[in-house]
Amino acid sequence: MKKIHIIFRLLLAISLIAVIGCYYLPLWKIGLLAPQYPEGLRIYIWYNDIKGDIDIINGLNHYIGMKHIKAEMFPEFSYIKYVIAAFIIFGLIVVINGTQRWLKIFCLVILLGGITALADFYRWGYDYGHNLDPKAPIQVPGMAYQPPLLGYKDLLNFQALSMPASGGWIIIAVGFIAFLALFFEWFRNRKLNKTVLLIIPILFILNSCGKDKPEFYFGKENCEYCKMKMMDNKFGMAIQTDKGKVFKFDDFICLKNYMNSENPAIAKTYVVLFDNPGEVIEAGKTVYGKHERIKSPMSSGIGFFTTTASFNKLFDDKDSSGNYQELFK
Repeated sequence: MKKIHIIFRLLLAISLIAVIGCYYLPLWKIGLLAPQYPEGLRIYIWYNDIKGDIDIINGLNHYIGMKHIKAEMFPEFSYIKYVIAAFIIFGLIVVINGTQRWLKIFCLVILLGGITALADFYRWGYDYGHNLDPKAPIQVPGMAYQPPLLGYKDLLNFQALSMPASGGWIIIAVGFIAFLALFFEWFRNRKLNKTVLLIIPILFILNSCGKDKPEFYFGKENCEYCKMKMMDNKFGMAIQTDKGKVFKFDDFICLKNYMNSENPAIAKTYVVLFDNPGEVIEAGKTVYGKHERIKSPMSSGIGFFTTTASFNKLFDDKDSSGNYQELFK
C-alpha cells in the first residue's frame, strides 16, 4: 500500500491534536450590525452551548415573533463532543496507518461531515427565520428572517454575518491539509519530481496570501488616523506596508495625513469603490471623483470609481475626477 508523504502525515497529526481546542473555543459565530448597535451583537456557538449577546437579541426578536434562542433548542449539543473525539481518533488512525486508501476515506468523511453540518445548520436557520409567532407586534408580510448559512445577509435594518469561529477554523485547517495531501499524492503517483511537488503547494499558499485584499468590517473597525469608527461602505482606504502590515482609513484625507506624519513604506494601496459599495480594489486601477455631493466621513468629498464614466454617470454636474496618483500631486 502506498504511503502518504511524511510531511503531510506530520501536518495532519499536528492539526488533529489542535482539534482538542474545539472543546475550549467557539465553533461558529453570527454577528449582527445595525445603526442602533454600532458595536455589533454576536452569537457564539460552542460544542455544548450558545453564548454572546443572547438576551439582547432575544429581546429584539420578540417583536418580530422569532423564537428565543437557548441551548435547549440544539439537541446536537448532547453528542457533538463525541463527534469531535471520534474525528480526532479516526484522523490519528489515518496518520498512523499512513496509507493513501485511508486518506481517501478520511477526506470523504470530512466532505460528508461538512455537508451534513451545513445542512443541519440550514435546517435550524430556516425554521428559526420562518416559523414566526402570528401574534408578534411587528409583522412584515412575506418577510422571513433566516440567518445566512455563510457570509453576509441584510435582515431589515440589520446586517448579519455568519462564519466559522476559531474552533471551526481549526477543523477547516484539518480538511484543507487532508485534501492538499490527497492532491499531492495524486500528482506524485504520476511520477512527477517530488521536490517540485513539495514546493508547489508552498508557493501556491504564499502567493495566495500575498494577493489577499484587506477586508473592511464596517461598524467594527476604527480609522487608523482619526480613530473614528468606519461606518459607510462607500468609503475606505487601506495601505499595506513592505513588511505586510495593513492600516485602514475612513477617508482619503486621513490616509494623506497619516502618510505625512508617519511616512510608511507602502507596498500596495487599496480603496473601497463608491460606485460599487463594499468592493475593495487596488487604488491604481481606479479613478477618484471629487464633488460636493460626495459626503465622505471626514468631508474630503472624494470617492473612488471604476471609471471616469461611472463618476460622470452619477454626477452629471461633475466637479473633478482623475487618476488616483493625481491626488498626491
